[in-house]
Amino acid sequence: MTNGTQWRSWLLNDHWFNDLPASLQDSLLMGMRQRRFTPGKLIFERGAPPCGLYALLDGSLRFNDLKQQSQWLPCPVTARPYWFGEVSLFDDRPRLRDVYAADQLILLHMPQAPLEQLLNEQPRYWRYFADLLRRKLNLGVPSPEQMTSLPTDERVAFRLLMLAQGYGDMDRSVRIISIADLHSTRCLGLAPDVVDRVLEQFAERGLLRRDHDFISELDIGRLRTVAQHRLTFAGA
Repeated sequence: MTNGTQWRSWLLNDHWFNDLPASLQDSLLMGMRQRRFTPGKLIFERGAPPCGLYALLDGSLRFNDLKQQSQWLPCPVTARPYWFGEVSLFDDRPRLRDVYAADQLILLHMPQAPLEQLLNEQPRYWRYFADLLRRKLNLGVPSPEQMTSLPTDERVAFRLLMLAQGYGDMDRSVRIISIADLHSTRCLGLAPDVVDRVLEQFAERGLLRRDHDFISELDIGRLRTVAQHRLTFAGA
């Protein structure tokens, strides 16, 4: 059951949605469905295929910690709606975390297939989803086609930031990512040995620490500086 009129009134309070062209607003409102979750219910799990875009309207979320599955990180939602899930449009990789309902919550959800169809039919809309991700990373986001044109160190730094902050700044102390998640053909297009060399260089510069299968990002600010690229679209 949909209620586009009510959703529009809620979403128009959001800066990102309010800046979208009317045609894209209409497409999202038509494609989204309301979903309700009770406390502890799984919204999606780590390793699941991309499953679309979400807008949290009411309630709060919890994201799993990568190394300690029993520990949960509250999502600091300071404004509604809270958008999440768009990162899979850019890396085309499985979900990075388990996401649960911390309490009773209401979401709007646009599944992956119609979202990708919309972007295939209207490629100009890519920039608006890049802007959504930019707001989380505090960094201009190139299109998937531009990504593999970036210098190697910029690509790796950008991918590290996507993994650390692609769901928002959940907890400033949590900067641990899995090396297995780092590799993405769409984001990197690099052989594993090339990525390893870049990681070694970053470690020597104090940007990160490598610990077996995990990477601890030690200096997000300097990683962001490395990831600055020349191909950011105007206004990013």
